[in-house]
Amino acid sequence: MAWLYVWLGITAVALVIEFITSEMVSIWFAGGGLIAMIISAFGVEWYVHVPVFIALSLTLLLSFRKMALKYLDKGDIRTNADSAIGKEFTLLSPISFNQAGTIKINDVIWSVITENANESLSEGTIVRVKSLKGNKYIVEKV
Repeated sequence: MAWLYVWLGITAVALVIEFITSEMVSIWFAGGGLIAMIISAFGVEWYVHVPVFIALSLTLLLSFRKMALKYLDKGDIRTNADSAIGKEFTLLSPISFNQAGTIKINDVIWSVITENANESLSEGTIVRVKSLKGNKYIVEKV
């Protein structure tokens, strides 16, 4: 009967850890603990339900974690500086060798550079933001 409480404790701890972290790792041990608890409730010896717990937990983890993460992933929501990536803007000042240009995003002036240090872009050129590096956007000519 003591094993019933052991499995109940393992299941509860695994669920609490999962609720705190939501990394989809410990939930599978809760499933294994639940099945082991049911088996131990029927009076089966420990040398049966301990391997069942281990095998079932690892099988659930390795089989379903990736699928569960994929299903639960709603995609990244771009906020703040990342929200400009992929959008087009007009250069407010030219980009030249060793000199960053500027663009205006939501009433804020940002420094921009190109990936190619030898490329020069004049004021008024339409550029697309490719990425953010430090405090400067990397842009390309459209």
